[in-house]
Amino acid sequence: MERSGTRASMGGVATGQAPRVRPLRRPDESMSLLNDLFAKPLEPGYEDAAARRRAAGEKPTSERTWRSPALALGLVALGLLLTMAVVEVRNTASVVSSERQGLIEQIHNEDARVSRLQDDVTALESEISELEDSLLQNSATGQQTREEVESLQATTGAVAVTGPGVVVTVDDAEEQNAEDGTDRVLDVDLQQVVNGLWAAGAEAVSINGQRITPLTAIRQAQDIIQINYRPMNAPYEVSALGDSRSLANDFAHSAGGRWLSSIAGKNGIYYKVSSHDSLTLPAGNTPLSYATPGEGAS
Repeated sequence: MERSGTRASMGGVATGQAPRVRPLRRPDESMSLLNDLFAKPLEPGYEDAAARRRAAGEKPTSERTWRSPALALGLVALGLLLTMAVVEVRNTASVVSSERQGLIEQIHNEDARVSRLQDDVTALESEISELEDSLLQNSATGQQTREEVESLQATTGAVAVTGPGVVVTVDDAEEQNAEDGTDRVLDVDLQQVVNGLWAAGAEAVSINGQRITPLTAIRQAQDIIQINYRPMNAPYEVSALGDSRSLANDFAHSAGGRWLSSIAGKNGIYYKVSSHDSLTLPAGNTPLSYATPGEGAS
């Protein structure tokens, strides 16, 4: 006798329900918070307020702000101020550049004028020397006086001199990185070299064609070395007349030679001493100062 309500089979039991299968997961299931933020970027309260403004026909806040007359006038005024500032800066730069160019041209003109005057002085000194020779060579006393004058002129740098000697070349360091400028040649360096050459027996000295006399000033102003008040640029060639064999050796052992050796090792300053069979040093052009008696002098 069969019982109603149940069917049996060899393959198993049929319950009438769908098979039990693990449902598929969304790939971005773990990013639900980010998804919600992108889907609804506004808070519900802000979103409701925006909807009410749209329903009432109001424009968005950004459009109302950009179309504000006061803001528009402010932007126009700011643009005008910026334009005027740019024009003023350009005009100022043009004026400064024009003034700078004028000063450079004035310096060049003055240098050329000084050079012409120096040539005139050299020519006049040559004429004076010839006149002195013609007046003093006719007698033994005059010839002796002439020799004394020539010796004094050579010592004081009043005339050009020629003879054997040495040249001490001093130059800035190849790599200049020191903030205090000690990797460049300073006025004190040239002063030490000149004094060292005098101590070694030099008879006459010049620097880059400027004769060193008792009235010569070696000074530095605004990183520019001046000799006889003329600006000089590196390298500096310090020429000295004397016995080329002993002068170089004696200078190396003098205070000036030791000074150069020290700054070369510490600051990278370059120097070289070379001997020459013949050197010509020009006459000095330092202006002379004369003393004048005072009112109380008798």
